[in-house]
Amino acid sequence: MTFIPVDKEELRKASYAACRAHPTSDAAKALVSKLASMVEEHTIQTGLRERKRRDTADKLEYATGAFLADLLRPFEMDEPKSCWVYKSLHKASFTGAPVGRRAFDQLYAGLEGLGFLQHVPGHKVSDERSDTGKYAARFRATPELLTLCAEQGVPPRAVLNHFEFEYELPKHPVQLRARKAKNFFRSTDIPGKPMEFERTPMLGGMEHAISELNEFFAKHTLRGGQHHGYVRIFQNGDDPDFAWNKGGRLYSQHFTESYQVMPSEDRRRMTINNEPVAEIDISGSYLTIFLSLHGLQLDLTEDPYALPGLGPEHRGAVKQWFVGTFGNSKPIRRWPKDMLDGDPDLRQHHVPDISKAVFAKYPVLGSWGEPLNGRTYSWADLMWLESEVMFSTMLELMCEHQTPSLSVHDSLIVPISKAETANAVLKRRFLTRQKVVPRLKTNLPEQA
Repeated sequence: MTFIPVDKEELRKASYAACRAHPTSDAAKALVSKLASMVEEHTIQTGLRERKRRDTADKLEYATGAFLADLLRPFEMDEPKSCWVYKSLHKASFTGAPVGRRAFDQLYAGLEGLGFLQHVPGHKVSDERSDTGKYAARFRATPELLTLCAEQGVPPRAVLNHFEFEYELPKHPVQLRARKAKNFFRSTDIPGKPMEFERTPMLGGMEHAISELNEFFAKHTLRGGQHHGYVRIFQNGDDPDFAWNKGGRLYSQHFTESYQVMPSEDRRRMTINNEPVAEIDISGSYLTIFLSLHGLQLDLTEDPYALPGLGPEHRGAVKQWFVGTFGNSKPIRRWPKDMLDGDPDLRQHHVPDISKAVFAKYPVLGSWGEPLNGRTYSWADLMWLESEVMFSTMLELMCEHQTPSLSVHDSLIVPISKAETANAVLKRRFLTRQKVVPRLKTNLPEQA
C-alpha cells in the first residue's frame, strides 16, 4: 500500500460518510461485487471467519457499495477540500442505519487489509482550533483503490454517473432556537440552542411546503456540492414578542458540509441536471430591508458599500461594518473580537472613520437599535423579512416554472437557463414584500 501522509487540516475538513448509496451502472455493480468478494476472501484468509456465509453476503455487498460511494464522492471535484470521510464506529451510531455494525466492521477491516483504505481511529482533538470533543474515525481511499475503480470502468471523478446517493429528507423541517449568546454572528454558525414547541396547523402547513420543496429538488441532480433537503430555522424563540417572525432562513442539510458553506467560486462550478448554474445575489440585502422600513429606496445605480471619502480598498471592511452593526444592538464603535479573530486585517480600518462615512450616505443608520413604529428591530427581524422573500420565490419557481433552486440566504442558485426568470420572480417578490426594488447581481460560472 502506498504511504499517504496525514494532514490534520484535511482530517478536520472530512465529509460525512452516510453509507446511503447504491451502484446504478453495470460497471459499478460489477466493481462492488468484486470488492465485496475480495473482502470476504480476506476475512477467511486472515482467520476471522472459516467460510462464506450466505446470510451476510448481501449485507456486505450493500455496505461495500454504500461506503465505496462515500469514499469516491470527494473526487467528483477537481480540488476537493479533503479526501477523507468520517463515520462514528460507536455502536449506537449504527442503530436503525442501513449498514449494520458487523458488516461495516468487516468491510473497513478488509479494505484496510487489502491496501485499499487508510484509517485514522477516532481520537481526542487538542489544537489551537478546538481543544474539546473528539474526532470520529476517518477513512480515505488509497491510490490503489482509486486505480482499481478506474480500471473497472468507474473513474472516481464520475462517481455520480455510477452511484445514486440516498438521502433521508428532514421529517420535521421547522426548528426553533433560543436567543444567541453573542451579538456578532457568523454565516457558518446556526446561533441559539434548540427549543421545543407545539406544532400548530400553521406550522404544519409551513412544514408541508418545505417538504414539497425538498422532495421537488430531490428529483434533480446536483453536482459539485451537497444538499440533503432544507430545515427552516427560526431564532430568538424565547423573546417575549416572538411570533414566528424572527430568523426563518432555510439551512441545507447537513449544514457544515452543504453547498451553503462553500466559497462562492466553488458554488458557481456546481451543476443542476448537468447544466451550469447562475447565482443571483441581493446586494446589501439587510441594508435594503432596513431602509425600506423607513420608506427609503436603496440607490440601484451604485455599489451600496461605496462610501464618500473611502476608496475601493475599504469595501471589504465597510461590508463587515454592516455585518457587525446589524448583528449588534446598535452601530458598532469598534470591531467585535470574533470579527478580528476571523479577519485580523480589519485592524487596518478604523471603525469611527467607516461610521462617519456610513452616516453621511445613510443617515438613518444612526438609528439602528432604536424603536421604529412601536418596535425595535434586530438582525433576527431582518433575517425573517429576507427569508420570506427567498422562500416565496423558491416556491413560485417550483410551482409556476418547474425550476429547481437553492438558497444561500441572500442569494439564489438556479440553472443558468432559468436565471432571467428567477431574477424577475425574486425582484417582484421583494417589491411585493418590502415595497422597494432590490439591487440584484447575477453571477455566472467562469466558463459561461
